Amino acid sequence: MRILKLMSGAAAFAIAISGAATLAMAAAGDECVKVLGYEWSGEKQSMDPADMESGDDAYHIFTVYNRLVDVDDNFKVLPELATEWSVSADGLTWTFKLREGVKFHSGKDFTSADVVYTFKRMLDEKLGSGARAVLEFLDADGIKAPDPHTVTFTTKKPVVELPVLITNKFTNIVPDGAKHEDLRLHEDGTGPFMQEAFTPNAPVRIFKKNPNYWDAGKPKADCIRVTVAQEAVAAVSALKAGQVDLMLNVDPSVISTLKDDPSVKLLETAASNSMTISFWVDTKPFDNVKVREALKLVVDRQAMIDTVLLGFGEPGADNPVPVGNPNSYTKEAPKQDIEKAKALLAEAGYKDGLKFDLYTAEGVPGMVRMAQVYAEQAKAAGIDINVIVTPAESFWDDVWLKQPAVTSAWSMRPPGEGLAVAYTQSAKWKETHWERPDYDALLLKANTTVDDAERRKLFQQTGELLAKEGGLVLPMFVHQVLALRKGCEGYTPRAQNFNLSFEDLSCSK
Repeated sequence: MRILKLMSGAAAFAIAISGAATLAMAAAGDECVKVLGYEWSGEKQSMDPADMESGDDAYHIFTVYNRLVDVDDNFKVLPELATEWSVSADGLTWTFKLREGVKFHSGKDFTSADVVYTFKRMLDEKLGSGARAVLEFLDADGIKAPDPHTVTFTTKKPVVELPVLITNKFTNIVPDGAKHEDLRLHEDGTGPFMQEAFTPNAPVRIFKKNPNYWDAGKPKADCIRVTVAQEAVAAVSALKAGQVDLMLNVDPSVISTLKDDPSVKLLETAASNSMTISFWVDTKPFDNVKVREALKLVVDRQAMIDTVLLGFGEPGADNPVPVGNPNSYTKEAPKQDIEKAKALLAEAGYKDGLKFDLYTAEGVPGMVRMAQVYAEQAKAAGIDINVIVTPAESFWDDVWLKQPAVTSAWSMRPPGEGLAVAYTQSAKWKETHWERPDYDALLLKANTTVDDAERRKLFQQTGELLAKEGGLVLPMFVHQVLALRKGCEGYTPRAQNFNLSFEDLSCSK
């Protein structure tokens, strides 16, 4: 990730690059609705939906593309490029009817061939997309286009939640034949806005209104300007100064400075992204399951929520499924148990305690504080954690996935996807090195079981296996807080923080 530190004054968005072109771009962008993000992909920024290295890429990809279907916060499937869908009596074939009269930004007509190409492309191992891990239930040979406005997905086993599972962050539709080398810098979507100014690692992105958007009357804004800041106080100052219209994540530490401000409206999501601490299960001392259990038992989850998130969150149970979800293996988050943690460490050969480095960065608001609170809580069990705070601009590239103990964060996903994205053998981002064929088989069975009660039981078993034996400590889910400037309206935050929609957002000057 890279940081853009916002400054007060007219030069706030012209820093980091120089010249007349920069000033012209900033001036043009000042006429747009100004969106402030908090994650940064830096040089890895891409317009190709198959990339999506971090939430930063969602800021522009979900501005210019559409998916086949959308979901709400309860994972109810909603129409997007598909208007209706049905499943065959045997549960093997899903049929999607496509919206007619839709055009890509290049002027090309949208047809079923584009959907077939998009999904087969994501399943291609050569592309190296993170989509493969969360679309393993699909059969590339079973994706067909019987006519220009119909797509069918035939799977080897029934996948009753297929419409939900194809709404992951990678599945925005690209044109038939589009190549990665072209899409990385130049989008060709069907979405509400069109790329006007985008260069990887530049501080400003600008998107203009698509005059031919298929949803009549949308988007409401003529253009959107996207910038990123990870300094909480500076970001709030920019919002108060009118340099920001929509702030996508308010650091809990500064919420108090905004909650009584009449010029700002705060919006809160339900359980959104998870905050995590991950350990490599194939590396000492984390290769011992008793050590991993001890590392989970030292957490006082509610105290961490109160300290790190100022109460804007809910406890997690060391797997990506929230405790309140019917698919959760438990109805109550684990309680802190220092004595049991000490006993487990002694049984594992660490009776005199444990010492290790934990790497973190302010990649998302509160991540460093979480590491510090975790280290304090672990001291009581004789665990000495050396918290190493690294620069946010290099954490995701140079530290995450490269060190055996790191902090991380993940957006909310349905169980079938959340349990897969970092934990199956084919996952692109195996931050815990968890590779268990029995786990993969259990998850695949859950995703392909038709009976609701049995599928729920399988999801519970999968989550419990990861929680009890995996290298994941997931102490809390964040209730994300956003800020909207007075005079702006039409933005509804989603629990899936990558699932952004600026179609209805507008601001008066």
